[in-house]
Amino acid sequence: MLFALAVILLAGVIAVTRVMTRTEGATARVEITDAETITLPLDKDGTYEISEGKLPVTLEVSEGRIRFINSRCPDHICEGYGWLSKEHDQAVCMPAGVVVSVEKGA
Repeated sequence: MLFALAVILLAGVIAVTRVMTRTEGATARVEITDAETITLPLDKDGTYEISEGKLPVTLEVSEGRIRFINSRCPDHICEGYGWLSKEHDQAVCMPAGVVVSVEKGA
């Protein structure tokens, strides 16, 4: 019983922390080598194919977060960054020449 209560309490703390650290109205700045910078709103879920870089990558926006979900790079380190949701979070795909940064909302 005590263990179950501890698990429920921990789950509540994690949920509150995730909600409080999310940047409302945030955007993702997608910088692409030798191309224009793209700004994606994090409040609009979707999948984005970025083909302007050295290699194509796919980004996913969901629930105020963004991540690399596919890249044609050899090592896929960018996919391992996971979800970005807080201001100044950043992920890079060096072979593709794509940098994704979370920026504070207006």
